[in-house]
Amino acid sequence: MRSPRLSIIVPNYNYGRFFARLGTSLANQVLGLDIFELILVDDGSTDDSLQQAGELGNLPFARVEVVELEHTGKPGPVRNAGLKLARGQYLTCLDPDDLPAPEWLASCLCELDGHPEKHLAYTDYTHVEAGNCREVRLPEFNPALLANQNILPPAAVFRREVWEASDGFRANTTYEDWDFWIQAADNGFAGSHLDRLLFAHMVHGDNFSFAACRDDAKAKAAIVLNNPGFFPAGVRHWANGVVQGEPWAHAFPRGIIPLLEDVEKLLSLAGEIANNHR
Repeated sequence: MRSPRLSIIVPNYNYGRFFARLGTSLANQVLGLDIFELILVDDGSTDDSLQQAGELGNLPFARVEVVELEHTGKPGPVRNAGLKLARGQYLTCLDPDDLPAPEWLASCLCELDGHPEKHLAYTDYTHVEAGNCREVRLPEFNPALLANQNILPPAAVFRREVWEASDGFRANTTYEDWDFWIQAADNGFAGSHLDRLLFAHMVHGDNFSFAACRDDAKAKAAIVLNNPGFFPAGVRHWANGVVQGEPWAHAFPRGIIPLLEDVEKLLSLAGEIANNHR
């Protein structure tokens, strides 16, 4: 069978109630579904997700596969399980409650087809939480910015080689997508930002990204230690300090990894405090 152009990986845990809506969003894509494959990876759901999977399986994809896992509780290994089975030239991961606009896939694929030097494409998005919506306008892809904060949206389309060169979505950080994009940048892959609002991402109380906020400092430290060649020695020192519970190693604002100059200021202040107590 000819390989599909794009593989859509849908990791799921107890989100079967969103399958019909996701199916509608995918059916409304301006590109025909017969060039896509869909791989639904279920993380041991206790709801009716497997029964609801028919909402997606009935769509005219080139191929649909449902994978059942024992519960891990982390999206990284679930995504990896689906990506290992993917046959597409391009890949993307969508949560069951994501809402891509009809032009989202076509726009990302067109961008990558037209720019072979780019390896991933992403758009601006709408963040929806507790009934409130806000537009998130993102910057151009820049590894220096990525080392400080996650400048990519919850979903992007990327070439197969980005996945093949990576260690996958790692399970030791709740910012597993940020870690994955840093791996891509560290491997020399370039991204392309489309200045269009073409995606909606939902955040719920049971959403894993919501839980990530509680583990912010250690999650960021894990990213740094996972990718030592991407960060300067001083920032790695901060990450080790966070892991070891050093009082000087402040968490910094949520979703922000300190720059080298930030760490140097912390160390200088800690040194002054130590001298004053001698």
